[in-house]
Amino acid sequence: MFDVIFIVTGFSFSFWFVFRSGFYGNSRSYPSYFLLSIILIALIFLFVFQLEGLYKYQAIANPIHQIQSLIKCYFRVLAAFIILVFFMKTKYISDSRLTIGLGFIFSFIFMSIARVYLIPKIFRFFVGKGLIRKRVLIIGAGEQGKTVLSRLQISSRNYFEIIGFCDDNLDLFNKKIFSKEVLGATFELKRITSEYNIKEVIISISNIERGALLELIDRCRECGLTIHVISELFSKVTEKLEAEEFGGLVTYRIESRQNGLVRDATKRLLDLFGSLILLILLAPAFLIIAWAIKKDSKGPVIFKTEVIGKKGEKFTTYKFRSMISANPDNPAEAKKYVEGYNRHEEFMKEFIQGNIKEESFFVEDESRITKVGKILRKYSLDELPQLINVLRGEMSLVGPRFSSVTEYSFYKPWQKRRLQVKPGMTGLWQVRARSEVTYDDMVMMDLYYIQNWSILFDIEILLRTIPVVLSGKGSRVK
Repeated sequence: MFDVIFIVTGFSFSFWFVFRSGFYGNSRSYPSYFLLSIILIALIFLFVFQLEGLYKYQAIANPIHQIQSLIKCYFRVLAAFIILVFFMKTKYISDSRLTIGLGFIFSFIFMSIARVYLIPKIFRFFVGKGLIRKRVLIIGAGEQGKTVLSRLQISSRNYFEIIGFCDDNLDLFNKKIFSKEVLGATFELKRITSEYNIKEVIISISNIERGALLELIDRCRECGLTIHVISELFSKVTEKLEAEEFGGLVTYRIESRQNGLVRDATKRLLDLFGSLILLILLAPAFLIIAWAIKKDSKGPVIFKTEVIGKKGEKFTTYKFRSMISANPDNPAEAKKYVEGYNRHEEFMKEFIQGNIKEESFFVEDESRITKVGKILRKYSLDELPQLINVLRGEMSLVGPRFSSVTEYSFYKPWQKRRLQVKPGMTGLWQVRARSEVTYDDMVMMDLYYIQNWSILFDIEILLRTIPVVLSGKGSRVK
C-alpha cells in the first residue's frame, strides 16, 4: 500500500510539473493518458518488487539491501515500460520521455526516503511495542537451537516471540533452556502448535540427514506452518537464493501453501498457452535447426527417449538430435557412441551419488556431440521440442528436471521427492546455479521450488531463463 502511494505521488508530481506548474511552458490540462500511465507503471512496480523480494523482512531491516534492490527494480521497470510503449503504440499511455523520466526520478527519491528511513523506523517502533509479533517454536533443543534462541533474544529487530522448544530427546522433556520450556517431541507437533497457537517454526538441528529433515518439513507443512530452516544441508540453496536473515541467522523459508484444484489449473493454463504460443513463434527456428542437423550429420532430426516424470511414471520426451546417430552404419562411429554412452552413464552415477569433486562437474569427453549439437546444447536449443511434451501435459514449462530411466536407478530415496510434480523445461537450479552445484544441491533447489511454488515464482524463473539461455553459460559438457 505504501509503495503504491509513493509511486503514484512521484509520477503525479512529474505530470504536475510538466503540465500544470508553469515551470515547463504554459500551464495546461492533464493529457488523456495521465491516469492509465500511472496505473500501468504502479502495477509493473508491484510485480517487480515482488520478484525482487522487497516485501521480505530482511529487505525492510537492511537499508543497503533496500537501495541496491530499488536501483535494480527501477531499471527493470523502466525497461519493461519502454518495451510496452514500443509494442502497444497507443495514445492512452504516455511516451513523453521528460514526463516519465522525471516520474522515475521523483518516485525513486520518495521511495528511497520511505524504505530506507521511514518504514524501518515505523517497523522497529511496532516491534518494540510488541504490536508485530509472531509466535514461534524452535525444533531442536541442542547447541544450534540454543544459539538460535540467544541470537533472537538479543536482536532488537526480531519480531519472533519464542514460545518454546520441540525435541525428540526424552531427557529434555519439560526442562527449560534459557527460560524456554521443551514442550514435547516432533510427533506431537500438531498438538503443540494448536495448543500454543503457533504459526511458524524454526528447524535448527545440526546432526540430521537430508531424508529425515525433509520428512520433518513435510510434518510441519501438514500442520499449516511457515517454516524457517537453519541447516548446513541447505547452504547452497541459501547461497544461490535470496535467503532470509533474522538476528544474523540465515534461514531457508518454506511457506505452508497446499496445491489445490485452482492452483493446478492455473499452472496448466500457463503451460498450455505458453507452449502453444512458443511453438507458433518458434516454428521458423525449428525449420532452420532441422535443416542444420540434417546437413551436419546422418540420422533423424528429433531424438526420442524414455524418461521418468511425475510420480515415477515413464513418458517419451523429444529433443533435437545433438549427437551422432545411435545406430550409424559406420562401425567406428557406432563404437564411439557406445563408449561415450557408457562414459556418460558412469559420470552420472558418480555425480548423483556425490562422488565427484566440484572442479569436475563437467563431462570431460563427449566426442559423440556433433558440430551443430555443440551450438544447440550451449544455448539449450536442443530442448525446444519439449514444448510438445508441455502441450501434451507430460511436462511443465517450469519444474524439476526429469530423469533418465538409468539415472533414476541411481537415486537415493530422498532424491525421488523431486518427481512429486511434473518435470519442467527450465527450473530453479538451471537459472540460479547451472553447473556450479552438486547433484544433491540441485535436488534441494528443486524441492525448494516445489515447496514454495506459485505462479509468480514460475514467471520469475521463466524471465530469468531468457538471459541464461542467451548467454550460453553453464553447460555441463566442455
